Amino acid sequence: MRHKSLKIKSKSKRSKKNGKCRKYLGKKIGINMAEYKAGRWSSPAQAIAVSYSETLKKFPHCKQHLKRSKSRKRKSAMKM
Repeated sequence: MRHKSLKIKSKSKRSKKNGKCRKYLGKKIGINMAEYKAGRWSSPAQAIAVSYSETLKKFPHCKQHLKRSKSRKRKSAMKM
């Protein structure tokens, strides 16, 4: 029983970090999209990429939460 309770506890801690990362990323995307409209970035994709980069720089532990899933990578590779 103790092993299961530890597993659940670690999962809840992980979800809190994940929420913090996603919330910060959402704010950064909003800010960078506004800067894109003002002319700072050349495309919306660049603004989003910069947002991801800034988020990972501020919160290095978020890397595992923000990476793309394998199935999504395969789909984009097949389209090419």
